[in-house]
Amino acid sequence: MIERINLRQCFNGVLKALLFVAFYVAGVMTNSQLSEYTIVTQKERIEYLENETAIQRLQINELNKKAAENSENLKKLENIQSVIETIKKDISYLKGQHNESFNK
Repeated sequence: MIERINLRQCFNGVLKALLFVAFYVAGVMTNSQLSEYTIVTQKERIEYLENETAIQRLQINELNKKAAENSENLKKLENIQSVIETIKKDISYLKGQHNESFNK
């Protein structure tokens, strides 16, 4: 009877140890899978952000080019406005000269 109890206790101890090891291994494997999933997810996120950054750089370059063109066009418009003002002054002067010669 003593041998049965010891054998039963020994068997129960071995089963408990096996269950402990099985759950420990399952936990380690689950943690490994979660870590791998996290790494893959982060790599995908990094690639997505790199692509977005490249697209935004292209958009910034296009906007800089348009800004330079707009600045150049603005300078041209300012020159045209200056020429128009000069022409207006010349016309006013010529009208004044014409009126003086017509009134004499």
